[in-house]
Amino acid sequence: MRVFPDYPGPMSEWPRVQAIRGVARALTELKRCHALVLATNAADSDAEHVRLALERVGLAMYFDAIYTTHELGARKPAPDFFRAILERWMLSPQQAAMVGDDYRVDVLGARQAGLWAVWYNPQANPCLTPHPWQDAEVRSMATLPRSLARLRLPGVAECLAWLQEHGASAGLAAHSLAVAAGVHRLAWRLRQGGARLDQLLAHRGGLLHDLDKPAVQLGQGRHGSLAAKWLYARDQPELARIVARHQVFAVMGSSRPRTWEQKLVYLVDKLVQDHRVEGLARRFAVLQERHPASAADLARCLPLAQALEDELCAKLGLSSEDLLAEVSQAINASNQGV
Repeated sequence: MRVFPDYPGPMSEWPRVQAIRGVARALTELKRCHALVLATNAADSDAEHVRLALERVGLAMYFDAIYTTHELGARKPAPDFFRAILERWMLSPQQAAMVGDDYRVDVLGARQAGLWAVWYNPQANPCLTPHPWQDAEVRSMATLPRSLARLRLPGVAECLAWLQEHGASAGLAAHSLAVAAGVHRLAWRLRQGGARLDQLLAHRGGLLHDLDKPAVQLGQGRHGSLAAKWLYARDQPELARIVARHQVFAVMGSSRPRTWEQKLVYLVDKLVQDHRVEGLARRFAVLQERHPASAADLARCLPLAQALEDELCAKLGLSSEDLLAEVSQAINASNQGV
């Protein structure tokens, strides 16, 4: 239901109440297999006021319960707000999803309490944090049921925990965060330009692209392949394909990156040295110094990586310098806080 912040008093007495477009159809579909609860910070309305307002737009029948700060004694984004509802329904956090349009209150609050979080973002606003903490993002209520049915990607905290479990050093974790931040910034810009891609998938691929590097350095497998196998075993095939296609020589063969998500992770990883933007020429020069036996193959990879950069710049209408600046800004924001 659309909120009109300028209206004083209880919702049931507002001169205008309006349902969000497509929400009735979405709720009808979700009601078939889910319990639906409305949870709001409305200060002037208790649950009954909210119910009466919902009746005015024909939505009250969809909800199994309504909670406000009056019933719960807490406000979003406080974890106690979400925990109080979970306790009343005897649910674990992973059995519940919060859908809301306020990124800080609904998304960050829900994630802090351990719930799944879906950001309703009809205006396609940029994320307020350098790393997207939402588990899904919808721009139309019509797509909500499908998005909830496909909640599958690991969250930011889970990705970072996986890196730690695999022995990532502080430097490797910083590099992974830098790549992911740059990938997410460019993915958002691509979406704004009409490209079809999953921003969250691209971001999580950026976080996990070097998941197997500690094991590879110990001689336990091939970089990219080892992590891909691990991710396939955890029902993350899309992430596995991103990881498998990010390895520097992949651009030369049949395993070259094909989707925008794969291309972004490959390219940004090659633009970033440690957690700083260096650019392709400098990055490949460093690789050739470190791996002289592979210098010839690396020389053949460089123009192919540059072709990917040119493709992305053309799609975004940016120069190479502008592209590096975008990635650098995203990394700087990431360095100031995840």
